[in-house]
Amino acid sequence: MVHRKDKTFRFDIWTLVQRPSSANPYALTAKYRGTKTPPRRVRSGTVARRRKRPGSRADGTPDTNSTEPVDVLDVSKDFAEEFDYDADDAESERQSDQSTHTQQIYLKACRLYKVTPTSYFYKNLNSDHIALQHHVLGPEGTKAIAIALVTNSSVQSLDLSDNNIGPKGVEYVADLLRENSFITDLTLANNDIRVEGARTIINVVKELDTLTKLNLSGNRFRECDAEIFKELIEETRHLKVLNLSHNEFRERGGEIIGEALANNDTLEVLDLSWNHLRRGGADAIAEGLEANTSLKRVNLSWNGFHMDGAKSLACTLEYNTTLQELDLTCNRINKECLNHLLKGLKKNSTLRTLKLGWNPITSVGAMTLLAAINETKTIGLTELDLGDQIVEKPFEVLLEEMEKQRKIQVTYGISYGQGGASKNDDDEALVNESPVVVLMEFGKLMGFRLIDLFSAMDKDGSKSLDKDEIKQGLRYANIPLGEKALDKLIEKLDIDGDGEIDFGELMMGQQEHRKKLSKMYLASANDEDVEETEVGRVRVKLQRLMAKKMKGNPEFKSKVEQFQCSLQSGFTDISNQQPSNEKMKLEVTFQDPNWKELHV
Repeated sequence: MVHRKDKTFRFDIWTLVQRPSSANPYALTAKYRGTKTPPRRVRSGTVARRRKRPGSRADGTPDTNSTEPVDVLDVSKDFAEEFDYDADDAESERQSDQSTHTQQIYLKACRLYKVTPTSYFYKNLNSDHIALQHHVLGPEGTKAIAIALVTNSSVQSLDLSDNNIGPKGVEYVADLLRENSFITDLTLANNDIRVEGARTIINVVKELDTLTKLNLSGNRFRECDAEIFKELIEETRHLKVLNLSHNEFRERGGEIIGEALANNDTLEVLDLSWNHLRRGGADAIAEGLEANTSLKRVNLSWNGFHMDGAKSLACTLEYNTTLQELDLTCNRINKECLNHLLKGLKKNSTLRTLKLGWNPITSVGAMTLLAAINETKTIGLTELDLGDQIVEKPFEVLLEEMEKQRKIQVTYGISYGQGGASKNDDDEALVNESPVVVLMEFGKLMGFRLIDLFSAMDKDGSKSLDKDEIKQGLRYANIPLGEKALDKLIEKLDIDGDGEIDFGELMMGQQEHRKKLSKMYLASANDEDVEETEVGRVRVKLQRLMAKKMKGNPEFKSKVEQFQCSLQSGFTDISNQQPSNEKMKLEVTFQDPNWKELHV
């Protein structure tokens, strides 16, 4: 290690960072200049030929009699042919002196640590944003990049997502941040940095006044790790954006982070989506938001807020005057939860965007929400996202009237009044689709978990259902399939062909469904057509089929509403198709790992 001015650096080759004289007023690394002459510059965009090493014969073999020294860090000799960049790239010709110098440093570091140089990084060292996702850098590759960026004043945003850098790689990034005050946006998502890496980067962020955006999503942080993030949230005075999504803070972690939010007055954007926040954790997060006075955008999607979280969020909306955007997508918010939210929403005039997609609020709940916004003029919403929620014709009529009087944008699914004779709208539309994807998406559309439906059908507790039991249960759930299509669907569910569908078969299908679901999210994030993905295609087909069956069919519509009502008090007795007076008690043995994973 090299010690300078009481600082300990984990880079052992700081002599590589030798910057030539520059008029740049932001030159922070003059102390690293040495007496060694900087390496010869290679004109940008030109690929030099490989020359024989000094001290070798024409055929490349070593010349033992030569006394000429060998410079092992000579870029032009060993690195020029390792890149695939376009030699005629006009942009490369315009690279600055600083860029060229950092390129030289990067190549030297790659040589020393025996890692393959990344051409994208090499060519973009003069840009303000570098995105190096999925390059499998590892700790050593990260070290080479960090060394190159020490003297760089161009890059402001650095994305190293999914590079398996681990805790060791985070140490190099931390040292980089201590020396480079130009990087303000850092992403280390999906890098398995664990609690050790998180502690390292958090200690640096608390010291700095330059980094304003930090993304640590997808690093598998657990409940016991929440304490270090509490320190970050409470002690940071400059961080504005924090992304902790796709981790596993769960109930206890939510309680800890919620307490920290009440003591923070600098964060403006917070993402806690996909963290299994529920019960006490959801309640604590809502209470923290109520006391917080700086957050403007909060993403709580894909958690389990349900009733506990909805009640607490109602109080948050009633008293919070800074929150402008709230994402509650897929939080098990039904009509009853929505009624609680409305109590707080009616007293809030600052919230502008509310996202409630993929929640079982039903068409009735959607209409109730829209009517409340129309009647309560103090509600400041300008954007309402209901995802793919099916609505009825009166909803569209009211929305059209509202749009004439106020500025509001509402996103929703298909109207019961729409439909047509499209070839995709018949009962055969889903026959060739994956049966498990169909069931998973139908469950989301209707607002129930398949494990609950299947458990209700499994009267004898055998964890296995014959085809008649499944057909009877799906009919009661009002799946929009005809007899022929339903038979084919059930036949595909029986993977082993034993005449029965067990939870193990459903389990295998669910794993496949999760992968397909992630593809749809990726397509949506890239502004691509989600209907091109399998899940998106099935979702649209289900919406169309449900809309078609509801239109002009009051009996089917009544059955759907009856089923939705039964979800509020527990599943009905499927054998008699009559509402049960007592809420069903599901006897789930959580010692079986398959049961743990069946929470759709």
